[in-house]
Amino acid sequence: MFNVANQKVVNQDYSLSKFTKVEIDIPTGDVVLKAGNKYHVSYSGLEKNVPKVEVKDSKLKISFKNQITHIRLFNFKQLNSKIVIEMPKEQLESLNVDNSNGNFSADYLAVKIGDIDLSNGNIDIKDLKTKDGISFDTSRGNIRVESSNATGYDLDTSLGKITISGKKHGDSFEKNSDSRNVLEADTSLGSISVN
Repeated sequence: MFNVANQKVVNQDYSLSKFTKVEIDIPTGDVVLKAGNKYHVSYSGLEKNVPKVEVKDSKLKISFKNQITHIRLFNFKQLNSKIVIEMPKEQLESLNVDNSNGNFSADYLAVKIGDIDLSNGNIDIKDLKTKDGISFDTSRGNIRVESSNATGYDLDTSLGKITISGKKHGDSFEKNSDSRNVLEADTSLGSISVN
C-alpha cells in the first residue's frame, strides 16, 4: 500500500543556459511558465519523481527519470508535482508539452509554433504571442486564453461551451482557419474561452 507520509517531498532548482526551444514530456504535474530575468527551472514534489532537466543545442528538455509512476487515485492530489520554468520575455522557436495529469499555465507565452497536449488538465494563458500558430488539446479540462495575436481560430469542444470575447458560440467556432497564425483548441470535456 502506498503511503504519502513515507515519501520525501523535495524542492529542486536548476540554473540553466539560454534556450530557444522547450520540450516537456511528463506523466504528471503542473507546469508554470513565468517571465523573469534568468533561465531557471524549479521542481517541487516527491523525490522519486524529480525530473531530468537539461539544455542541449538550445533546447530545454524536461522528462521524468522514472516514466513508470504508480499513482493511486485517492492520493493523486498529494502526489502532484509542480515545475516552474522561468525565462526572459523572448520568443521561443518551439514549445511542445505532453502531460497526462496536470495543468499548464503562463502569464506570458511568445512562441513561433507550439503544441500543448494534456490528457487531464487545464490550459491557462494570459498573454499569447504566436507567429505560425499553436495547438492546445486536452481530453478533460478547460482552455482559457485572455489575450492573443492569433489571426485565425479553430475551436472545438464535445461537452462544454466556447466563448469568444464574452460571446458564446456553442461547441464549435472557426474563423480564418486557413491563415498562418491559427489558434487551435480542442477539449472533449471542458470549455474554451478566448478574449
